[in-house]
Amino acid sequence: MRSKRTLYYLFFVVFFVSSDIHSRVNDEAILTEDFPIKLSDYRFFENLTQQQPNPDVLPYNLITVLFSDYADKDRFVYVPSAKKAKYVKDSVFNFPEGTALIKTFSYTRKTDDSDVVKELIETRLLLRKIDRWETLTYVWNEEQTDAYLKVGGSTVNTHFTDSTGQIRAVRYRVPNKNQCKECHASGDSIVPIGPKPRNLDKDFDYPEQTMNQLVKWSEMNIIDDYPQDVKAVVDFTDPSENIEARARAYLAINCGHCHSPLGSASSTGLYLNYGEKRSKQLGVLKPPVAAGRGSGGLNYSIVPGDPDASILLFRMISDDPAIMMPESGRSIIHQEAVALIHDWIEAMEGEAR
Repeated sequence: MRSKRTLYYLFFVVFFVSSDIHSRVNDEAILTEDFPIKLSDYRFFENLTQQQPNPDVLPYNLITVLFSDYADKDRFVYVPSAKKAKYVKDSVFNFPEGTALIKTFSYTRKTDDSDVVKELIETRLLLRKIDRWETLTYVWNEEQTDAYLKVGGSTVNTHFTDSTGQIRAVRYRVPNKNQCKECHASGDSIVPIGPKPRNLDKDFDYPEQTMNQLVKWSEMNIIDDYPQDVKAVVDFTDPSENIEARARAYLAINCGHCHSPLGSASSTGLYLNYGEKRSKQLGVLKPPVAAGRGSGGLNYSIVPGDPDASILLFRMISDDPAIMMPESGRSIIHQEAVALIHDWIEAMEGEAR
């Protein structure tokens, strides 16, 4: 009798320990130099297809986001137990070794029966190794059951339902590893772009309640102490906000990482990062540097009061790969942003000539 009870006890111990292990994030997969072939190998999600995260993985959003051909994005952060990210003024948090930043790109469309279908396209990972960040991209299979490592990039032809209810085709480009590095470069390092305190300081609808993301991150011991007076960026889509604040927020997240003193476009002298205050460096009456066709025959990046004479807007309204900006990450013109930047430049009339 005792022997039978012992066997039952051992069975339940093994079962629950095994279940617990398989529900945890695979820390070894994050740190290994032999990159897992499948996204599921990391165990970031309890339900991979539904993007339902593991309890140790927290969803988050940004106030103003990077444009990627109108793709929807689900963002998640994982920081290993007993470790915390450190606050860095005017920058992303300094995340510890073993951190994973996870971002899944998808499109939704309505069927003839008015059902909504969500197609997962790719999941990008930023993994914090011992001495660096590593960028990896996983492309979802047609069955939508898992995503597979794709170092060389890919092209996905699909379609989605836009905000007006129209079906739009898109030739979505999954970046290759070099393109990932190019966008995330800061000097000689690779760093995250989005999760800065000022771009996280907003409410998020968590399953249990709605609360401020920075408060939640602190409550879950993801981050260390941070200033309580963080000045949040504005949502560039909010028409009630100041137009300059909206334009600067949009340019900072979409252009400012490359166009900054440490970014890959630093040699242009055009700095669109959020902290830049000098009008010349922001493009006002600034001549282009070796822009070639990208200048469109125009003389200055921004001509106050004259959007049509401004190179900045000219490159935003182009879908020619040799002209458009950003030069990677989009194939569709971001019409809402074009309208915003147009109106912002137009409102500058009289400020500088």
